[in-house]
Amino acid sequence: MSTTPEPQTGSLVVGDPEQRRRTLAASVSGTVIEWYDFTLYGLAAALVFGPLYFPDAGALGGVLASLATFAVGLGARPIGGLIFAHYGDRIGRKPTMFLVLMVMGVSTTLIGLLPTAETIGIWAAVILVVLRLLQGAGAGAEFAGAITMVTEVTGNRGRAYAASLPGAAIYVGTGGATLVFTLVTLMPEEAFLAWGWRIPFLASAAMVLVAAYLRWRVEETPAFRKLEQNDSVQSAPVLEVLRNNRRSVLLGMGVFVLIIPWAYAMQVFVLSYVTNTLEVPKGTALTGLIIAEFLAIPVILACGRLADRVGRRPVMLFGAAFCLLFAMPMFWMLESGSGVLIAVAMTLGICVSQGCTSGPAGAMLADLFPARSRWSGIALSREIPAAVVGGTAPLVATALVAWGGGSPVGVAVYLMVLSLVGLVAIVALPETLERTTRPAPTAAADASVPSRRS
Repeated sequence: MSTTPEPQTGSLVVGDPEQRRRTLAASVSGTVIEWYDFTLYGLAAALVFGPLYFPDAGALGGVLASLATFAVGLGARPIGGLIFAHYGDRIGRKPTMFLVLMVMGVSTTLIGLLPTAETIGIWAAVILVVLRLLQGAGAGAEFAGAITMVTEVTGNRGRAYAASLPGAAIYVGTGGATLVFTLVTLMPEEAFLAWGWRIPFLASAAMVLVAAYLRWRVEETPAFRKLEQNDSVQSAPVLEVLRNNRRSVLLGMGVFVLIIPWAYAMQVFVLSYVTNTLEVPKGTALTGLIIAEFLAIPVILACGRLADRVGRRPVMLFGAAFCLLFAMPMFWMLESGSGVLIAVAMTLGICVSQGCTSGPAGAMLADLFPARSRWSGIALSREIPAAVVGGTAPLVATALVAWGGGSPVGVAVYLMVLSLVGLVAIVALPETLERTTRPAPTAAADASVPSRRS
């Protein structure tokens, strides 16, 4: 029997350094694709899918219908996330992550090939929803799996930074998707609606091949290999989490009630609101969004570094408090119609809400759940809020604006309430900076709540 290094605290690396680098690259590449695909769909839902797939619904109805299909994909996330998480905790991280990548990549490519309602009638909308469900199911497992893998090959002191890599990769994907989509919108309108919008979707296929190669080269994480050696792999990891870690799951859900709606509100709703309600030129809105998404990358990485120095909770508390206070001023800035103020509002809304939370929250959840049910615990904490308040955020926000006669006050209050929920959950969470990620703790340890950092 081969010996496997035990996970260690401090700045020490868990396992082989070369495999750690490969694992980080493979995890990051998949997260890039996940959010490239999801962002493309959100952009197309806001700007294209209404007239192409729901032409009989009218202008507002078409936007609402296309945003509803966006929400459907988020509804599939917890189902797919928990199914894949079950196998990730049962048969291993590596094979499950490879399968997740294939499901995401194929569904996105097929969306790029899908005929419109003009060609196949109502079947276009039906097939679009089916592909969106598959895309959502695969994406629902990607981020939780990536966090699981990168934290299981990284020592405690560097774990928030490692978890921030998939968080930053989100905005490599979203920024890249927004940039590519913006470029194709420069085409003549007729060509763009006929075939130009498909180019970014089809480009996903090439990215999937690269990511598949990277994932094929990684080894299983030391933590999961240790579980196999000790015959500690759980047959029902989701039940294990619900039995022994209910409090951690509920508090994790509370955190993501803040994180995910803010992300989708900024990337999907704000774009639709600025272009459709405020009638700001699409190029101005998309430019502001691109700036915000690319600036988020260094901010997320810096916050991950900071969380490894001062703790996870202080960084996350600052982010939650900022979101609570910024919701109303953000809409004042958007309503100015100024391209500069719109870009600043988008940048602050994305960088602070996501930068202060992505890496620290990922590291905290990885420490709260034992290795034998870690993927399942993270997926439960993240994907249920993603479905309930994440995917629905653009739809709810659009309806609130319509109900308010064009006023964004209802949306601001909605974001403030979600921010308050996240703030309360973060206050209740323990600090995990000094904890060790253990491969197979005892049942008693599973049920315990980690103490606050001394």
